[in-house]
Amino acid sequence: MSTQTPNDKMQTLLGYSEVPVTFANGEKATVKVRQLPVRLLSAYLLKIDDEAGAVELFTSNPEGWADTLTMESFEAVLKEGERLNSESFFAWLRRRVERQERIAPGTTGDAGKVLLSHLPTSSPRSP
Repeated sequence: MSTQTPNDKMQTLLGYSEVPVTFANGEKATVKVRQLPVRLLSAYLLKIDDEAGAVELFTSNPEGWADTLTMESFEAVLKEGERLNSESFFAWLRRRVERQERIAPGTTGDAGKVLLSHLPTSSPRSP
């Protein structure tokens, strides 16, 4: 049995969800938070410790845009972006680490082993 809601299915089909935001100047808007294409998952990996950069990547906005949001809106966009992208990102990351280990065994070291042992092996939405 699938745990996906009809809204989740629609977001998957569209490739984004809409999040209402408020800017620091009081203006309100709705932004599209996208599911990243596979080509951009490596860019997301580089933004793992850069939440503002991740928010900008999720919304296709330029550097500095995230700083214009209220903290509440920033956190809502970040949470939604992570929700939409975590399943595909971790599947990609697992493939990346496994590929590196096939090409050059041992190069990921203990960190790679720990990473592989903690990454989800299947979709949490699987039937």
